[in-house]
Amino acid sequence: MPFTRRDFLKRGALFLAMGVTAPTFLTRTAQVLAEEDDACMTGPNVKRVLVVIQLGGGNDGLNNVVPYGDPLYYKARPTLAVKQSDVLPLTDYIGLNPNLTPLKALYDEGHAAIIQAVGYPNPNRSHFRSTDIWTSGRPDIVEQTGWLGRYIDNTCSGEDRPLYAVDAADTVSKLFWTGHSIVPAISSIANFDFLTDGRFPNDRNNQIEALKLLNNGASGHDYNDYVRRAALDALDTSDQLKKVAASYRSTVQYPNTGFARGLQMIAKLINADLGTRIFHITIGGFDTHAGQSRTHGLLLKTVAEGAQAFLRDIEGFGRADDVMLMTFSEFGRRVMENGSQGTDHGTAAPLYIMGGGMNPGVFGDAPSLADLDSNGDLKFKLDFRSVYGTLVQDWLGGDTTNIIGAGSFPRIGFVRAPASTGRASDEQASRAAVAALAAK
Repeated sequence: MPFTRRDFLKRGALFLAMGVTAPTFLTRTAQVLAEEDDACMTGPNVKRVLVVIQLGGGNDGLNNVVPYGDPLYYKARPTLAVKQSDVLPLTDYIGLNPNLTPLKALYDEGHAAIIQAVGYPNPNRSHFRSTDIWTSGRPDIVEQTGWLGRYIDNTCSGEDRPLYAVDAADTVSKLFWTGHSIVPAISSIANFDFLTDGRFPNDRNNQIEALKLLNNGASGHDYNDYVRRAALDALDTSDQLKKVAASYRSTVQYPNTGFARGLQMIAKLINADLGTRIFHITIGGFDTHAGQSRTHGLLLKTVAEGAQAFLRDIEGFGRADDVMLMTFSEFGRRVMENGSQGTDHGTAAPLYIMGGGMNPGVFGDAPSLADLDSNGDLKFKLDFRSVYGTLVQDWLGGDTTNIIGAGSFPRIGFVRAPASTGRASDEQASRAAVAALAAK
């Protein structure tokens, strides 16, 4: 029996290969996409790359950036508190968890910043809903697109580059959900390939034959146009990635962890200079309701060691000032430890920014342990949309209007201004705005 277009679509092989998520792809055709302006790969920020690291499960901020100068911290956590003698001091009040020694080294080198007490109004403590809020960038409504997906649609759509963004995973995060664009999920360069029916050998000639069969369908349907475009992108991307795997060379020894291997894959893609501007990678396990000390410490070590190796690698092929990493988690943890030597779902937590093209330091004030909300949780002081807006406007060079949404979200001065622009006053104003928000 011949292999038909219906068989091809029933198998869903293309979408498995591409990791495609496109909630509203039926609303526009490939022809319209091709006519859009090409803006993503032009301008002064053309080489800049953003890597978003998601700490899945709810990262305990108080045991990341430790308020070791506050006795209330030790009173609230008799078994979980990090000993004062083990803290890596940043000031006489706060310091880093000892498992974050590689991050402290980056901080001392001027390649890391800490943004304190980040959250949003009326915080949600559900994993699903809060993750949805952080990935969509919209705490006030249920949004069907991601904030980086909107950036891609508003800034990058229409380019003949299927790799302007990549999710280092098996599926595409809602961060990248868009109405119009295709973002691939690539968990492994070696394994990424265009899949066809099992009766065909997986070689390029038969892939093209499968595409020809697919193209025999009616040409006027948005669905068919979308699938054809995704299929052609998959073939092109597969070929590009094979070249990437063959050309990458590095002297950096990455840790033997899945997270570090994912970051190394991202480094390979950056080194190949395929035009990819945004990456996302997730490490889970941060939902530490019981036995937190050991689990959380190992997770922090994994993140810090992986990030340090990645940045050393990037530096080795001359892209240190072009790459910025940002961490986020769906929420922090409760101030009080629970009866299982763990912590339950909480609210505000710090974010880390790492890279070469940045202003290091601590932004914002530490959350108060003496002034908690009605649930006994930390009050946020900086809205996460200020972080997102800073990344979009100052790092990626985009317009925040259709990405972050309505409201006043002052930029935070962690992006280093080019020396020729004279934007030192902008940075000072940003720090002043952060201080004013924290004082409210």
